[in-house]
Amino acid sequence: MKYPPFVDFLALSKSLNRTSEQKKLKGLLLQVWRAEACLGDLLQASDCCKILRAKVDEKGETFGPEEQTTVKALQTTAVNLYVRATSTSGKLGERGSIQLNNSELTKGQKEDHRDLINLRNNALAHVNPEHKMRDRVWHKVILFAVPNRIGQLTPAAATNETTWNRATLECLERMLPLAITFMEANFVAKLKAAQEALGDAELSEKTFQKFLFDPVDVFGSDAIVQRILESRGKASDRFWVEE
Repeated sequence: MKYPPFVDFLALSKSLNRTSEQKKLKGLLLQVWRAEACLGDLLQASDCCKILRAKVDEKGETFGPEEQTTVKALQTTAVNLYVRATSTSGKLGERGSIQLNNSELTKGQKEDHRDLINLRNNALAHVNPEHKMRDRVWHKVILFAVPNRIGQLTPAAATNETTWNRATLECLERMLPLAITFMEANFVAKLKAAQEALGDAELSEKTFQKFLFDPVDVFGSDAIVQRILESRGKASDRFWVEE
């Protein structure tokens, strides 16, 4: 099938250094990419929470070993994706995040946001045995000793396993819709600004030609390319691609 030209703007942006207008466009293109990627994190986190909610509503809090692993993975992934999109800093070459506008958050939303960041930093990415998520100690460490059969003390240790936590799920369910709306607006604004800057940069047709690519080779099939073209202008339109 014949498609309109696809231009690799990420590759093109690396060559935009000649004028101040080009440098501005370069920065805006990278901001568009960052906003879209952060939005994708939040939408995936929302998917995790919906599946987790369905499981805990159906099963309550009693799970077998396999289900415990599943619900733990869903909740851990959701927290990490939320924080990665809205809080974590990025080193040189990394994507980084787009932080929420703190001045627009209510007191309760600030507390929820802070709790999720602290949970990620103190209990998921690292282990602080004293960290609590509300009233839940995430890593309860018990170091003890018991006499053996000849009376000698034998040391041992135990740690609880937090599979899922209701307060954490409810916190995510409150914050994700707000964060998704914020990120969608950020993406649309950055996209509009990049579109305007594109005209000011005065790039030649020859420049665009250098960065053309075959969309079927990149995305895998005609069906996927058609879906992509149909989704133009929709910030949150997405679909799974088998690779």
